[in-house]
Amino acid sequence: MNNTFSFGKNERLCSKKLIDRLFTEGNHSIGIFPIRLVWLEVSTDVCDGIKILISVPKRHFRHAVDRNRIKRQIREFYRLNSGNLKNRVRQRGSGLLLGFLFTDSVIWESARLKVRLRSAVDRLISHLNVENESV
Repeated sequence: MNNTFSFGKNERLCSKKLIDRLFTEGNHSIGIFPIRLVWLEVSTDVCDGIKILISVPKRHFRHAVDRNRIKRQIREFYRLNSGNLKNRVRQRGSGLLLGFLFTDSVIWESARLKVRLRSAVDRLISHLNVENESV
């Protein structure tokens, strides 16, 4: 079975301690409207691979169905396009805590959102490459 396009429970960031650590120590962020990526690189004993968190504010979307739709769009994009990012993190020999924060107050079409998500993830990969070369 090919797990390249999977998104299992082990890839979700659920630990309160790790979430707090992501937002206190994770001062790295990329903002490409309507997405803000926040990440923290950690050792493999803390997190093996990538763990992601998706956040959509209740302040902007009162109905859970709207928040869930946006989260579903982001999850599906990540599931289909995370191969390069996973390979990059594996090459670095570290773990990555990653938060996708949706910042707009309207629901985006999947195609438009996918373009923005792709550019944000590409910038993250290039940032990790530059960081690796400088070390």
